[in-house]
Amino acid sequence: MSQSQTLILTGTAQQEQSQTYTYLAFDVPDSTGRIDVHYQYTDAVGSDPHLTDGNTVDIGIFDTRGIGFMSDGFRGWSGSARQSFFLAQDDATPGYLPGPIQAGTWYICLGLYKIAPQGCEYSVTISLTPAETSQPATFPPLLPMRLTTGEKKPGGWYCGEMHCHTYHSDGDSDPLEVVRQAESLGLNFLAITDHNALSHLARLNTLDTPLILIPGFEVTTYKGHWTVWGDHGWIDFRIEDETHMAQSITEAARRGYLTSCNHSRPYGPEWVYTEADSFDCIEVWNGDWALFNTVSLEFWESRLRAGKRYTAVGGSDCHFLKRDHIAKLACPTMWVYCDTEPSASALLDSVRAGHVMISESPTGPHIRLNSGEAMMGDVISKPAEGSLPLKLQITNGSGNTLEIHTAAGCIYQCPVQTDDFFLEVAVDVSSTPYIRAQVVDNRELTQRVRALTNPIYLR
Repeated sequence: MSQSQTLILTGTAQQEQSQTYTYLAFDVPDSTGRIDVHYQYTDAVGSDPHLTDGNTVDIGIFDTRGIGFMSDGFRGWSGSARQSFFLAQDDATPGYLPGPIQAGTWYICLGLYKIAPQGCEYSVTISLTPAETSQPATFPPLLPMRLTTGEKKPGGWYCGEMHCHTYHSDGDSDPLEVVRQAESLGLNFLAITDHNALSHLARLNTLDTPLILIPGFEVTTYKGHWTVWGDHGWIDFRIEDETHMAQSITEAARRGYLTSCNHSRPYGPEWVYTEADSFDCIEVWNGDWALFNTVSLEFWESRLRAGKRYTAVGGSDCHFLKRDHIAKLACPTMWVYCDTEPSASALLDSVRAGHVMISESPTGPHIRLNSGEAMMGDVISKPAEGSLPLKLQITNGSGNTLEIHTAAGCIYQCPVQTDDFFLEVAVDVSSTPYIRAQVVDNRELTQRVRALTNPIYLR
């Protein structure tokens, strides 16, 4: 390729194509070093689900390895957050992976999230620039499950953030800024989970921090969001039916990912494919408690009542550090119990085991639930007499109310009288598959959960 080329691809989408994907193929000549893409479409509105009077079209790109389901050809995605992006051999727009610019057929992927009744006309301009060097390009290494461990805590509890975003998807900050903010909050671990992206993992792999960094990303579909934590490659988000959703979750589990169904609540979006339920965790607490988290909690607990077992997790879903926003980093905070040397792998094993409690912030109430040697996430036999002895310890919770819940609802409550509160109580568990606890603030008109445990399961 001796000189730059410009291609313009146009088309029209109809309303019945909403929440599907379409592909625009284009040929990349040999010796191309950079691809620039700009797109525009008619009647554009934001991606907020409340906005329904126009069009929202997402965009991404696949290379010559193809567009098949779970294809290795995926090179990046920016949703509708950017009108332009580029890929070069050694650099790329956040959300996209630099590396080899292979000669052959590439594909623009358009996600037709919202298409208005009048339809949507779109135009994609692609500029191809020759390479300045003939040196072969390589893909940047992504953040692995690092073998290094963090400082071992005497009590075995580690606090962190498991769900937040940067400008590698639709946030406003570089991963370094999020890492430094997490450090300032005293967190022990951090997972940045940008939407349908891998490029943040390349950036995180260059950073030096005492935090235990957990690789992951949010698989963002039009019928529900879910997170994968681990270092096992890209998982496809282009899901349009129940079968594909189940295939994606199954494939993620086969590779070794820890998976979570996220914020199933109004405007979450809600989880539509209810038959696809083989994930490991359910995000019961996303951002400020007032943001419909009672719906997410009931989504989880209804499955517990049916005898299923999912680890309850929480995350801030923080996108913005540079302006005031209700979703603030580490609100809520995940607390994970790990009795071995803490590492990304060890912490994920503990989350999988349910050794987790969630608090409203790093300094919020901390609650522990035990029965004998069993703790949150463990499975024990029901006592023959039906009465289970419990030990509960709450710190930083004075002035609130402790509640104990089973499948029958709240079966016990008492005031938390001090900031170092301890209770021993026996409760009837003869007709429930689980028992859990939470700290709530009843001093306002609407109850606010301030901390909650995972269950102890009963067989």
